[in-house]
Amino acid sequence: MSISRRYWCYLDRNKLGGGSHLPHLTLGKKLLLFAGVFLTPSLISMAQGAAESAKRVSAQEIVNQILAFIYSLGHLIGQGVVKLVVAVLPSMQFPSDLVDPIGLLAILTIFLAVAAVAKKLVWIVVIAGWALILVRLILVIVQNYV
Repeated sequence: MSISRRYWCYLDRNKLGGGSHLPHLTLGKKLLLFAGVFLTPSLISMAQGAAESAKRVSAQEIVNQILAFIYSLGHLIGQGVVKLVVAVLPSMQFPSDLVDPIGLLAILTIFLAVAAVAKKLVWIVVIAGWALILVRLILVIVQNYV
């Protein structure tokens, strides 16, 4: 008996639901789900084809845009830090040529803080993954030898 014949009874018109634990899907909903699963990849490939036909941007332009964004973000952060220092110490004359270095150093500090947190988070995920794999192996061993 083939697999398709064995499970054909589950697709009977009277049994359109997914059993006692799965939601009941009508034939129309199943058809919509089936059409969505097979139409989505074709829509994605059409969208990618349209994007490729658009004007291509060189890698140098992309790098320039990223660096310009980082510089303007650093400048804004530097201005914010300078305004904060001037608000705390109003009598202090703050040199205007320190705005950009302060902002870029603040961006670097934020990046390093995020990287440190991400590194700890990655280690937590790796340790949890190994623990789950060990649990799975123990379960397989117990099931096979008991």
